[in-house]
Amino acid sequence: MEGLTPYFDTHTHLDQILPRFKVELEGFPAFRGEYFRNGFGGCVTVSADVGSIEPVRQLLHFDDVYAAFGIHPHVTYTDEVERELVEAMALPKTLAWGEIGLDYHYNLSDPATQRQVFARQIQLAVQHNKPLVIHTREAEEDTLKIMKEHVPKEWRVHVHCFTSSLDMAKSLLDEWPNLFIGYTGVITFGASDLSEVVRHVPLERILLETDGPYMTPAPYRGKVCHSGHVPFIAKKVGELKGMPLAQVLQAARDNTRRMYGV
Repeated sequence: MEGLTPYFDTHTHLDQILPRFKVELEGFPAFRGEYFRNGFGGCVTVSADVGSIEPVRQLLHFDDVYAAFGIHPHVTYTDEVERELVEAMALPKTLAWGEIGLDYHYNLSDPATQRQVFARQIQLAVQHNKPLVIHTREAEEDTLKIMKEHVPKEWRVHVHCFTSSLDMAKSLLDEWPNLFIGYTGVITFGASDLSEVVRHVPLERILLETDGPYMTPAPYRGKVCHSGHVPFIAKKVGELKGMPLAQVLQAARDNTRRMYGV
């Protein structure tokens, strides 16, 4: 898969990936050269808990690495954490607030607290004029309710690692014209319901992401996921939509510019 249209990984966690390869932060350029060889054009590395804020800040020193900062629904949110997030929004390469949202799959955080923190972070993102990166899992009704209450109609939104229903996808796309749905390696796992969603979501509303080190696509399942795997996700999108790989990569790159401005 050499010689591809340059692609952008719109959601990854470099600070978690590098230690799994026993690579220090300063070793990222060499790591990138070894593993991201098939058209890599940049990424958004996401800080979703307080411990990752500083490592992600350090990664912003490297070319083509941008960031989003937020608190995942399973992580404790405090006034001090909020102050750190607000400070991170002022960094020149911070592109969005997130990932934030709701996750009812595991009983790791009280749902009522999740809803309160989700709404609070949306409000702050809007105050700071930052696009949103949203995580939702088994919480469709509450996610939509809170978004409709707090997310402006024209806001740029990335609903990342989408595994929800087709009805949820349609509701999101209809409600927010600048909302994009992100697909990871999960779409290569063979779930028919998710394949149907991919087929129906318009190409101009799709983003490619890895969520590395998680969600490694076939044929690399079981290994650590990283941005070099994006083309395999794009290939699956193309297969499901009956489109060539180059068309998917180009459209996703254009969508990334619309969503993140890079």
